[in-house]
Amino acid sequence: METVRGEEGSMELYATNTGNVPYTVLIDYTELTNLNSISNTGIVIARPGKSKVVTLKRVTDSQSTNLRYTYSFIKGDYSRKSKDETVYLIPLPEGTIATGIRMTHIENRLQPKEENTDYVGVSFRFGLPTEVVAPRKGVVSEISMDKYSDKNNLDFDRGENFIELFHEDGSLTKIMVLKPGSEKVKLGQVVFPGDVIAESAGEDYNSGFHVRLANMKPVKDGNAKLKYEMTPMKFISKEGVSDISEIQELVVVHPEEVVTAEMSKKEKKTYEAGN
Repeated sequence: METVRGEEGSMELYATNTGNVPYTVLIDYTELTNLNSISNTGIVIARPGKSKVVTLKRVTDSQSTNLRYTYSFIKGDYSRKSKDETVYLIPLPEGTIATGIRMTHIENRLQPKEENTDYVGVSFRFGLPTEVVAPRKGVVSEISMDKYSDKNNLDFDRGENFIELFHEDGSLTKIMVLKPGSEKVKLGQVVFPGDVIAESAGEDYNSGFHVRLANMKPVKDGNAKLKYEMTPMKFISKEGVSDISEIQELVVVHPEEVVTAEMSKKEKKTYEAGN
C-alpha cells in the first residue's frame, strides 16, 4: 500500500498487487484527521497491477490533515456476487465411477469435547490413477505441486499438492491430493470445466486414490480481520445434482450446459466451433 497526496489536500491510497487475481484488502484507519472516507466498511479490492483503491477528501480547507492506518489482505474478491447457482463438475474424466464424501474438520480427529461441524469440502474416491480436470471455469491462481511424501496410511497431510482456481464470483476453489510435478496448467491460465489440470494421487492414504475440493470466499471476521468462508458446492453426476451431504456412489458426466455455463459469448462460440 502507498499513500499519495492528491488535489485540494486529499489523500489517495494505492495498492500494488503482483499476483494475477484480485485480493481483498481490509483497511483499519487508526488516525483519520480532517479526512472523510467514502467507504464505511474499509474493504477495498486490489486488482492485479497498481491501482488507486481509496480517495480520502479533506473535510475543512483551513485545517491540516493526518492519516495512519494498518491493513490486512487475502486472495479473492469480497465484492463479487454469483448471478446464478453454480454447478461443479466432479473433477474426473467422464464415465469415472467415484464415491463422494463430505469431509470432516481436522479438529474432529483429535477427539474434541464437541464436534466441529464447519463445512470444509468434499472428497471423491476412485479405484485407479487418473487425470484430474477443472471443476469449473477459473484462472489458475496458485500451484503447489512439489511435495513428495514418504509416509503411508495417511488420513490427512498438511503438505498436500494442490492447484487453486479463481472464479468470476470472487471465490477460489482448491483442488488437492495431486501427483507431484504432474500439473498441466500455468499460473494465470484460464481453464474451463473438463480441462485436464493434473494427475491424481492418494495411494499413500487410508482412503486410497481420491481428490479433494474446497471453495473459499473472503468475508469479514469482526471489525479488523478477514477470513475465508466455505460453502457447500453442488456437483453434477449421472444421478443428478447433489451437494454430497451424504456418502454417494456417482458416475461422472460432463454436460455441455455445465461446461459452458460460465463462458463468455466469445468463449462459448469457440467451444461450439471446436465441437
